[in-house]
Amino acid sequence: MFKNLKKLSLVKIFKLQGRERQVIYAVVFALFIVLNLLVSGLSLRYDASFGQAYTLSDSTKKILRNLDDIVNIKFFASSDLPTRLIPLKADVTDLLSEYKKEGKNNVQLKVLDPKKDQSAATEAREAGVPELQFSQLERDKYAVTATYFGIVLSYSGKSEVLPQVTELESLEYNLTASIYKLVRKELVKIGMLGYEDSFDTTQDKIANLRKILSQQFDIENLNISSESTTKSIDASFKTVLVFDTNAKKYDDNELKLLKAYLEKKGKAIFFVDGVWVSESLTTSAADHSLFSLLKEYGIKIEKNLVLSTSAELVNFGDSQISLLLPYPFWIRTNNFNQKVSYLSNVYQLTYPWVSSLRLEKKKDIVAQASVKTSNRSWEQKDNFVLNPQTITPPQEKDFKEFIVGAESTKKNAGKIIVIPSSRFVLDRYLSTGSDNLGLVLNIVNNLASGGALSGVRSRAVNFYPLPDLPVSQKDIFKYVNILMLPALFSLWGVVRLIKRR
Repeated sequence: MFKNLKKLSLVKIFKLQGRERQVIYAVVFALFIVLNLLVSGLSLRYDASFGQAYTLSDSTKKILRNLDDIVNIKFFASSDLPTRLIPLKADVTDLLSEYKKEGKNNVQLKVLDPKKDQSAATEAREAGVPELQFSQLERDKYAVTATYFGIVLSYSGKSEVLPQVTELESLEYNLTASIYKLVRKELVKIGMLGYEDSFDTTQDKIANLRKILSQQFDIENLNISSESTTKSIDASFKTVLVFDTNAKKYDDNELKLLKAYLEKKGKAIFFVDGVWVSESLTTSAADHSLFSLLKEYGIKIEKNLVLSTSAELVNFGDSQISLLLPYPFWIRTNNFNQKVSYLSNVYQLTYPWVSSLRLEKKKDIVAQASVKTSNRSWEQKDNFVLNPQTITPPQEKDFKEFIVGAESTKKNAGKIIVIPSSRFVLDRYLSTGSDNLGLVLNIVNNLASGGALSGVRSRAVNFYPLPDLPVSQKDIFKYVNILMLPALFSLWGVVRLIKRR
């Protein structure tokens, strides 16, 4: 019986002799159509980028899945966009589609063209989406275009506006932060010590930090000095940011209330120096009086300044001449503790005039380093030379890693995070290539809101710092890259020539 089956031929049964090729083509084409119909309803993709930069973060997914009402997203994008914004429009639309897919029936998306739809133009203006002015070179002349490119989100009668969405890198964070702010019943309160609020943002040294934090938190400046009538820091403040201003000394009452707040499971972030550096590049002993408080949590700030070969470029010129030089006292690092969640999506940090930290073992204290310098860093103590032209070059034995970020938790009490650079988030010291604000935002989210937005920061990878290498190794890599390809071609040519002979 089986022998007969082996001899069975469909070609003979259906009398298709001579048409085998046409039959194969027809069957393959039919299978192709059927498979396309079967998978057309599926959405499959694979993100191979570092850190899954093009995939919605887990925090975003969690917020969207837990929506209890409909979030309406309206993307206002004009049809006459400048050429450089056309690809960005597709990327933004794709991202918003991911939100709609993840939120299912609780996220509604509309893409509107205010230039073709007058009602959409009226709605955009009333919501606060302005016409943006763009200039571009067209047919050998500059043309100015007025166009809409913003997003409005609404939820339960409340709305948030992203007036321009020209930066895809921060869009996921801005969208998720806006949605989180809309769905939250009330804003989480965080307190600030050290810098007073200013109505004039040009006079506010941390204006950018306030702006970002205010998207989702209720920020309040605390006055707990001896002259105030404040008796305690209320437990409703989920986090307190404590700033060393290079001038302020915290008095006994402020230290007492800070300790009491932490003992009641409060959480605080400290931006403090080990050595004060003036604008004229002179140094003095730091006198903020926070050393003892931090030491109780097993974190000691060394009275030194750390230098590194991985340094930020600083302009040492004047109003007429720019002189950019790597300044070893402004260190750059991407040496992070991967076990610390708030460092996710943070790729590089810059520390202007930073001191190192030392962790001390204490009973009921769990302390760990979160950020370290590169292993080609060294320190200055006692005699400080800050002028870039007179810095003494280090010897090889001086190089090592230094801790420049740490956290500590006390059993049955609070948690602190220490950043030993008072200028870490000051506006004038923020670097475009570093993510200092992103780090602080992640930390506050972890401490103040249970990490609801932790890790939602940058959708695209902007910058990957090269590892810091000795000069000799840099030369090796340089010449290998230059000579390897010609050498390989020469070798291949020699082999071919030998074979021909």
